[in-house]
Amino acid sequence: MKKYFCKELNKNFTTQKELISTLIKHHDEIVSLKKAVVKYSDSINFRVSSKSEALKSLSPSSEIGFGSIVYPVINTTGYLDSHSDVHIPGIWNKSVPEQKGKVYLIINHDLEVGKVISFPKDVEPFVQVMKWTDLGCDYEGETEALIFKSKLSERSNKDGFEAYKYNDPVEHSIRMQYVKLYLCIKDVDEDDPYDVQYKENWEKYYSFIVNKDDADEQGYFWAVTEAKIFKEGSMVLSGSNDITPTLYDLENKNEPLDNTHSNKDDEPRLSTQLTSKFINSMFNN
Repeated sequence: MKKYFCKELNKNFTTQKELISTLIKHHDEIVSLKKAVVKYSDSINFRVSSKSEALKSLSPSSEIGFGSIVYPVINTTGYLDSHSDVHIPGIWNKSVPEQKGKVYLIINHDLEVGKVISFPKDVEPFVQVMKWTDLGCDYEGETEALIFKSKLSERSNKDGFEAYKYNDPVEHSIRMQYVKLYLCIKDVDEDDPYDVQYKENWEKYYSFIVNKDDADEQGYFWAVTEAKIFKEGSMVLSGSNDITPTLYDLENKNEPLDNTHSNKDDEPRLSTQLTSKFINSMFNN
């Protein structure tokens, strides 16, 4: 018999209807926990097309070295990730100007001495609308990419610096905290005026999703309309959003980059596991 697993509740259900009903029942607790937890976003591993006109202005014209500027894509909107979240365009409109001059680019979300690639004075976060195809993904339309314009220096973490220098296959992730999010459900009891709001949310935000098949199969998602950047963005090996490349000047390279995107069923990060564990305790007490 097929089981339906709900990550938010850390629980299996025999039917999707039962899952959705329980999700609605514990909606307020889940929202409170999602807002309280400082989480790491899914990382992304898209490779940038060397012929992208949109990216040429962001690309260094020489070999990566001390003083070079790199443009890691830390986050993208419109992608249903492993947390069941979809970041909606405009999510960073408030936080980006507030956090300029305050955020680090580090490795592995280790906010400690020796792990810093670029210090706040050398990091400029900004949002740029980009085509999915420019990120090497076979999706139509555009996404809002959160980018950290970062200067490398002699003080940069060696592993992070060399990963950029040698174009290693790394991803990126943002440490963040949710401010506004909405539960969106595909099918609800339309005779219940309380439940109808979740169907209305689905209809409002569904069009932003590029991996709609995943949303349809799951039957629900969380639309995140505002979030705060929390201190840093990181270079990682993998994360929950696998669409976070580094923008390079590829014109002088002999071999084109592999512009393929593979969906991964990644394990939830620690913050998600702790949230699920806490919520699951509601069922066992």
